[in-house]
Amino acid sequence: MLTDEEIIARVAARVNFIAPDFALTTLDSESMKLSEQRDKVVLVNFWATWCPPCRAEMQDIQLAWQTHSHDFVVLAINNGEDAETIRRYASEARLSFPILLDTDGSIAQKYRVQGMPTSFFIDRAGVVRAANMGAMNRAYIEAQIAALGAR
Repeated sequence: MLTDEEIIARVAARVNFIAPDFALTTLDSESMKLSEQRDKVVLVNFWATWCPPCRAEMQDIQLAWQTHSHDFVVLAINNGEDAETIRRYASEARLSFPILLDTDGSIAQKYRVQGMPTSFFIDRAGVVRAANMGAMNRAYIEAQIAALGAR
């Protein structure tokens, strides 16, 4: 029998609860699983190339990832776009963090994403510690990373 926390963790990402696990394929056809990122601070970011606020925050996410990549993981989950559109945008924007493909929107649904961008900061134990709907700036991203102890 599942505990209340396990049930909640399976259906939605909520602050102070374990993040729902998922496995998705990257643009490079590699499989990535959230639970394999334990012991690092993780940013799960739901976005799309057609979303202006998503585009606005991408360079700040890229800079944060470059600064902290030894201790900080970005899982940028694209919601429903084709790989070529995403690849073209990632190349133009010079993004080097992992971009995952949620082709059917099932992970966005699992996380109850209501709009994009939506981001979740997850601690080393897999617990969601902050959630944000809308574009983030570098100061906010850095504050979340620092609060979770990434170097």
